[in-house]
Amino acid sequence: MPWCEGCERFLTPSTVQTDGTCPRCGREISGPATSDSTALDPTTSKGTTADDEALDPVPWHFKLLLGAVALYLGYRAFQGIEWLIG
Repeated sequence: MPWCEGCERFLTPSTVQTDGTCPRCGREISGPATSDSTALDPTTSKGTTADDEALDPVPWHFKLLLGAVALYLGYRAFQGIEWLIG
């Protein structure tokens, strides 16, 4: 995430100038997005963007949590339908 020392704030890559400077104060931006100036310009086809990065695999305990929530909500829906009928 680009960080401006002068403004003391994080910047989005789209707000950073193409030469790697802050649009507010004009200082050089520190952060991983300044390693390649084409990465800062979303209009160019060159460079890397956040969409190109590989995603980490989903942890098993998150899948387990989703399964448990689905079972619980299914059971509660069954109870609600049973209550409406009865």
